Amino acid sequence: MNKLWQKIMLFIISVILGIVLMTQIRTTNNVLGNETPHNKASDLNSEFAALTLEKNKLREELDQLKENSRKNEEAYKRKEEELDRLMKELEKQKILSGFYDVKGEGTIITIDAEPNAASIAYGHQYILALISYLNNAGVEAISINGQRYTNYTEIVPVLDHININGVAMVLPLEIKAIGFSRTIEASLNFVGGIVSQLGNIGYTVEIESSPEIFINRYDGEIEFKYAVPVYVEDDMGL
Repeated sequence: MNKLWQKIMLFIISVILGIVLMTQIRTTNNVLGNETPHNKASDLNSEFAALTLEKNKLREELDQLKENSRKNEEAYKRKEEELDRLMKELEKQKILSGFYDVKGEGTIITIDAEPNAASIAYGHQYILALISYLNNAGVEAISINGQRYTNYTEIVPVLDHININGVAMVLPLEIKAIGFSRTIEASLNFVGGIVSQLGNIGYTVEIESSPEIFINRYDGEIEFKYAVPVYVEDDMGL
């Protein structure tokens, strides 16, 4: 009886072990499919290689984007520097064109005539020469009897007077020049210079330095009838 019971128990245990083994085999097939471990490893290696190539491609694209960004930043920096330079140049040209009231160190030159001296209309070329001397001395602003002198100012002799910016003037003339006083005086007061030339035709010249001179802006209006600006397009589209 015991032997029969042992055989029955052994059979039952064998059946249970068989069921467990079949279950494990089915579970493994569901997880791995019908592929062998070798095939699965090969597929994983292929997928890893593809991902590595994609990663390298993305890294190259990122490096290219960084390089483009660096070039754009450098280009914009150059444009900002150029814009800053142009703004400073514009301010300089506005001052030279009489667009602003200005003040600063300079020299006041007073020109008058002795009795029986030639009229200012006769001596207007000497006034033009004096203005040239001042410009050569590097002055930054000039006025004549309150009229701002610019590149567009005309000094025109009319009868016994001169017209400056359309305003009639006679002696005495008060010429204000903003710049380094010592340079201005040296440019006028050398032997045979403009001061001597004015003295030769009966004019007196007084030169006075001042720590601060005020010069009014140009009251007229500058119009361009023929000249138009030319704009150059750049590679940044600015």
